[in-house]
Amino acid sequence: MKKLLIASLIAISSSSIFAADTTTSAAKNDVFKQAEQLYAAKNYPAAFQEVQRLAQTGNAQAIYNLGYMTQMGQGTAKDNAKALKYYEDASNKGYAHASYTLAQIYETGELGVAKDSNKFSQYIQKAAAQGSDDATVKIATILFAQKKPQSHQIALQKLAPLIRKGNYPAIQVKALYDISQGVENKNPLMKRQGIEALQTIAQKGYAPASMALATMMANGNIIPQNLPQAKQIFTELAKQNVPNARESLASVEKIIAEKNKQAAAAPTQPAPKK
Repeated sequence: MKKLLIASLIAISSSSIFAADTTTSAAKNDVFKQAEQLYAAKNYPAAFQEVQRLAQTGNAQAIYNLGYMTQMGQGTAKDNAKALKYYEDASNKGYAHASYTLAQIYETGELGVAKDSNKFSQYIQKAAAQGSDDATVKIATILFAQKKPQSHQIALQKLAPLIRKGNYPAIQVKALYDISQGVENKNPLMKRQGIEALQTIAQKGYAPASMALATMMANGNIIPQNLPQAKQIFTELAKQNVPNARESLASVEKIIAEKNKQAAAAPTQPAPKK
């Protein structure tokens, strides 16, 4: 269970490929207004041309966006090798999200490249150094998984500034760590601290925290089992197309059906005689 809590239930996403990362100023992002409008209207050829124009000025975010659109085949021919080159160029120009994307590519073996742990490590460290909060959270998750006190301390130090500024993924990783440590060391206060942190960000709309809580409710190992509430949460998350929510909902519904079947088959106790 500890390994599951630390290694999973963390989903980080961006609502738009044109959304600036945390190191990009709002003023810089204004130059993408026309491209955003064209992309939102699904006029991909025109959007690609506009992004290409921005990329020719040396804009690293625009170069990254060319990579994404080339990877997806939006407004241009789909070409994984060319997309990879765009990502590399954007990374070399200091765009943190490009470095983080490259780390993901080499971790999973996307775009036709072989998995490469060395390149993954290189790019995840580079992304963190360039200011990617996502990369810092990923590094902390890896350090926690090493199950060494020294690694845990380094992870906590990396997460601390992100938690102070309210970064939800960082808060969740720390919460899952607290829960795992609380269970392992029989420390109910630490476990409760982690659960309350998850509840706080879940109430603020952070879907991965809701997924984590619903999973715990379904399993009944960390908190008391509550299948109806878990079903309700998974149902709402499935409507939002949250990854794995539909599969989790189906699993909970199956458990509920089996319990109902067992209850129906159980012999009825005779009423006590008066």
